[in-house]
Amino acid sequence: YALLTERKFGLADSVGLPSVDKERMTIAAKFCEANEFYWDGVVSDKQNVREFIYQNAVFNLLDFTILGGKFSLFPSVPFNSKTFKIAKTQRPTVKALFTDGNTRNLQVSFLSPEERQNFIGTVYFRQEKENGFPETKSISLAVASDEDETKYPIEVFDMSDFCTNEDHAEDFLQHSLKIREKVDHGIKFETTPQSALGLQPGDYIRFISEATHTSRFENGIISPDGRVQSVGNSTLNNVNIYHWQPGTNSVKSARLKVVNGKATDAKLYGSVFTVQQTTESNRLYKIESLTYNDDGLIEVGASHAPLLDNGTLATINYNEDDFVGL
Repeated sequence: YALLTERKFGLADSVGLPSVDKERMTIAAKFCEANEFYWDGVVSDKQNVREFIYQNAVFNLLDFTILGGKFSLFPSVPFNSKTFKIAKTQRPTVKALFTDGNTRNLQVSFLSPEERQNFIGTVYFRQEKENGFPETKSISLAVASDEDETKYPIEVFDMSDFCTNEDHAEDFLQHSLKIREKVDHGIKFETTPQSALGLQPGDYIRFISEATHTSRFENGIISPDGRVQSVGNSTLNNVNIYHWQPGTNSVKSARLKVVNGKATDAKLYGSVFTVQQTTESNRLYKIESLTYNDDGLIEVGASHAPLLDNGTLATINYNEDDFVGL
């Protein structure tokens, strides 16, 4: 925040207060304070400010975003809204539902085998000594598996320029290892501005389509007057659905009953819905980008956010037994 707003040593003349989201920055600062993520270093050389903020945001489990032209940082993992500590067992809040009924041009990009390969992570941090010289220390971990972890490739993360807390270095390394193990693809699609209302980078969405074992004919919308619009109208009665209304902050479950082509429950009016399937994959995604395209639609880019059976994020809900020291 200081680098972007200070006149003496920052970019107040080119960025300044109007271009910084102070509210989100404050949350990020409280999150770092609560989890003891500190930046104890010196900026000695000229650097690209966006690259500098992005790289250091990653080291502190933050997302660097530009929302409405405003720079901001925000925690990239679930956290307690009162204590601001990382909440490993907290279920992510789903902000919207997307199906074949309100999207088009779905593109799925899977990571290459090299990008999905588990690795031995080595992170460097600085151990300070009072009235003495600092010493560079390292931690090496790998995700525990049935394979021989010693044969994994080695990747190095150097945090010694600013990190003096071993727990901070270990938290970052464990999170990085879990992301590599669990995240295997991303998606991109187009949707209407109404369907993306209120969404921003960092939000979680559910995407259900043929690619996740649901039928195109069992997706649709319920108009504001209650009429069910779907190719499979004749079979859509007395079924369990997921539904979402533009402008709301959560995807809900309900029982859809249809009489004469109209839903009997007025609470479902104006919703996008998909029928719950027993073969459905629970696919959650984290929004990475939101941009307007030439057709006036919103292009959404998102990365897979895999869940455990209890509904928590697989990339953050781990314990020490999930890793081996090397």
